[in-house]
Amino acid sequence: MLLSTAVANSTPVQEAHSYFKNAVGHLLAHPSGHYIAIEYYAGPRQPADIQAFLSHAGRLLAHWGWDKLLSEHGQMAPLTSVELEWLITCWRSQTQEHTPILYGALLLPHDDLARLSWRASKSIMASPFRGSSVTSARKPDF
Repeated sequence: MLLSTAVANSTPVQEAHSYFKNAVGHLLAHPSGHYIAIEYYAGPRQPADIQAFLSHAGRLLAHWGWDKLLSEHGQMAPLTSVELEWLITCWRSQTQEHTPILYGALLLPHDDLARLSWRASKSIMASPFRGSSVTSARKPDF
C-alpha cells in the first residue's frame, strides 16, 4: 500500500507494507527507509517454510537493491542444524550476488538456545554481513 501525502516538496510518502507471510513469520517492505523488516513467529516450522520465507526476503532485497534489514526474533524457536546450514550456505550466498554487504539489526530471541543459534550463524557469516545484535525492544531508525 502506498500512501501519498502532501509535504513541503510534494514528494509522496511511502508507508511500510506487507510483502509475504507464512508459518515462519511476516516480511514487511519499508520503501521510505530502503529496508525490510522480518518478524518471526513462535511455534514449529518446517525447513521448507523457512527456506521459502528467507528466499522471499532475499528476492525483496535484490528487487529494490536494498542492503538493510531489521530482524525481530523475539519468540522464535531455535534454528535446527538443517536450517542453519541452509542459511549459511544457500541464502547468504544467493543474497550476496545482489548485495555484497548486508547491514542488519537483529533483535535476538528470548529463548537462550535460539539466541545461541543466531550468534553461531552471525560468526560464520561475519565477513559479508555487517550488523548489530540488540536485545532492546526499541527498533532502530534506518
